[in-house]
Amino acid sequence: MSSVQAPSAAGPRGIGGWLILPILGFIGTALWTLWNLLQGLAEASGLVAILTATSGPLVELRIPMILSVIAGVLVIASACYCLFLVYRKDAAITKFATAHYLLLLIAGFADLWLDQVIQGVAATPADPSAIKEAVRGIVIACIWIPYFRFSKRVRNTFTNTGAPAPVAAE
Repeated sequence: MSSVQAPSAAGPRGIGGWLILPILGFIGTALWTLWNLLQGLAEASGLVAILTATSGPLVELRIPMILSVIAGVLVIASACYCLFLVYRKDAAITKFATAHYLLLLIAGFADLWLDQVIQGVAATPADPSAIKEAVRGIVIACIWIPYFRFSKRVRNTFTNTGAPAPVAAE
């Protein structure tokens, strides 16, 4: 029996290069989303009014508002978990980063839906930040999902851990 070693994958390896940008993005997204959620929770009386309303225009805000809050919490959790996976250099990062970016996309549209409902209920103009965040989610998903799926650095850092190949019998 002889030990057969697979040649090491060519290309960059380790935390560096373009991989720094999504890592910074995970940190920024978690902090920014937490800040936005805390600002919303500062209006606790308004949230309580929406959640306890039994009729009238506030009832229309309940489902989109709850969906927006849940999406925000999930975005924070997924960004933090992606950071944890990067720290551990876990191969699961490719799947969880994809899920995170899809969640960002969905959260952007949930906030856009909430903004549309608020416009109808309160007759207010559209919030440009809601539109911007929805477009941002699309652009980010289109850039970083393929990066995590096809990047040599991601593959070499997270999936080719340098473990020896199994022993082959001759």
